[in-house]
Amino acid sequence: MVSAVDFLQEHTWLIHRPLYKMKSQTRFFIAIGLLILILGSALLVLLSFSTRGQAAIQVFPATINRDCAPWDGTAFTMSFRYDPITTITVSIWQSPSFIFPVNFSFPDESMRVGTAYSLAELDPLEELTGKVTFWRVEEGMPVEGEFNLTSARGERFEGKFVAEWENKAVYCG
Repeated sequence: MVSAVDFLQEHTWLIHRPLYKMKSQTRFFIAIGLLILILGSALLVLLSFSTRGQAAIQVFPATINRDCAPWDGTAFTMSFRYDPITTITVSIWQSPSFIFPVNFSFPDESMRVGTAYSLAELDPLEELTGKVTFWRVEEGMPVEGEFNLTSARGERFEGKFVAEWENKAVYCG
């Protein structure tokens, strides 16, 4: 009769088969698995180092209201305090209903998109150039996005915003 120890010794070669005795398909899948593991680990390390030196982007609380375009069409305007003396205002001369991210560049050649400007307490109104992205605009829901704008003097304004709707009545025309 075969003892349990003899049985295990006789059949362990199936479990602990040396690499050179494995089928080529099995070796291939082991190699691919190890390669994916190594590349995934390297990618995680690279991502952690690439974001380590970046400063956190400031998120500005803003207000958003319905507005009128210069030709009395539908529009909306968002405003926020960038610093203690500067307010940034972005007017978009379109209906406030975007369900997908939308980029706006200022100034635009058609002069039909909108305008972006800064207003410091003691300075005149200053038009800004650059881009504003709205991730989604739906009336009654918070509006999020980001901006990267520059003044004629070279001042840079960048960050993210979260705008809450105000219920001001607007009558165009």
